[in-house]
Amino acid sequence: MKRKVFCRDIETLKAEGREIMDSTIDSRFYNRVAAVNAVLSGVSPAVAAVWFGMTGRILSIWVKKADECGFESLRDKPKPGAPQKLSESQLEEVDKMIQSSPSDFGCNVWDGPTLSSVIKQKFDIDISTRQCQRLFHKLGYSKIRPQTYPSKDSEQSEARESFQKK
Repeated sequence: MKRKVFCRDIETLKAEGREIMDSTIDSRFYNRVAAVNAVLSGVSPAVAAVWFGMTGRILSIWVKKADECGFESLRDKPKPGAPQKLSESQLEEVDKMIQSSPSDFGCNVWDGPTLSSVIKQKFDIDISTRQCQRLFHKLGYSKIRPQTYPSKDSEQSEARESFQKK
């Protein structure tokens, strides 16, 4: 029997397929249901596990779970994190504050510690420095710092050398 010759690496294709099947909660659920249905149709759990990119043990657990509790039990449970400390209106206000000058709030530059202290003063809410850094990212800001030395431009090579000497 003639074997199909693939243009791309088979393992790469399988990995892409697994990634798509694991990309959303619904697709993960459908993947589990399809694997359980394969076992219920007579395919051994070991073979079905290879087909669906999982272990035979977890597939056996899912078959038992589907048998005892139904297929809905194979859905992922919601995994809520900690509730947000700032409301949506407060986030909008923080965004407007960041867009204004930091000197309006008695600061030199907007960074994690500065934003943390301003939020503490304005809203009386404690937010860690790291969480403020994540907040910058969430609001679409990137970390840009002023350059403290002359650039590597050939026109300023003398200034750079004198800066390094000092």
